Amino acid sequence: MFQTKVSTELRDFLSLRIRKAATFLCVLRFFCILLTILIFGACSRPPVPVAPVAPADSVYPVRGTVVSTDAARKSMRIAHEDIPGYMEAMTMEFRIATSSDAAEFKPGDVVTGTLKVSDSRSELAEVKKVGHSAAPVQPIIDGIPAVGSELPDAALIDDTGRAFRLSELRGKAVALTFIYTRCPLPDYCPRMNGNFAIAMAELPDERCAWLSITIDPANDSPRILAQSASQFQRTGRWKFATGSDVEITTLAKFSGLETRRDGLPLNHNLRTLVVAPDGKIAKVFTGNEWKPAELVAEMKRALR
Repeated sequence: MFQTKVSTELRDFLSLRIRKAATFLCVLRFFCILLTILIFGACSRPPVPVAPVAPADSVYPVRGTVVSTDAARKSMRIAHEDIPGYMEAMTMEFRIATSSDAAEFKPGDVVTGTLKVSDSRSELAEVKKVGHSAAPVQPIIDGIPAVGSELPDAALIDDTGRAFRLSELRGKAVALTFIYTRCPLPDYCPRMNGNFAIAMAELPDERCAWLSITIDPANDSPRILAQSASQFQRTGRWKFATGSDVEITTLAKFSGLETRRDGLPLNHNLRTLVVAPDGKIAKVFTGNEWKPAELVAEMKRALR
């Protein structure tokens, strides 16, 4: 009788343990299946670009000297003083409220205005002439490399600290743009990188390479570039790169992009190049109005 009672209790105990183990295994199996679905689902989709962080709905006072105006593009290039809490002194092209504002001013005019910045664009408003400079800033010469011309080779360093040459990218279609990490205007350098992120996600082709080259090598070390690049989901096909002043200047001048330091504020325009697999220029985008879809189309065309 005692043995029977022990056997019954043992059987009940073992049965309970087995049921608990079975329940645990079912739950574990469910989570394994769910994890598998999430992993493969994520891998099947192209990376989603992460928008860079930019000041939103902010206003800043601006004072500077007009370098050039473009009524058609509703813009003025201004050599401005430091904008406290936002941007060091440099020469930048500003979008303005109306084209008549651009036509009203001349190179050398000293102006003030209010820079309005949202998360995706900037605009200079309330522009007023407050004087005139006897020695206006020399305007940038907007040269454009000819389609079919060969991109010069250059020794660069990527955001991992690896040295490489542009010639190593031969055999690929290359999208190349110029940026610097301290550029705060959301519709300038941040837009160039944002457009690259979108275009690369839409064109996951291993025959394509993407290159963001700094025009501020004194500040933009590989570590700084890596921090800037971390704002985006990217693969090894997209490099952020720096180099010596000589290499950067030579490459920038070929691209029609002028950068100036020489103890003066940074002065630059915008250029984005599409380079064919043979190392020759296939397309040049000027300014910041081009769209990621246009870049994708030109990259595909360069691969034909």
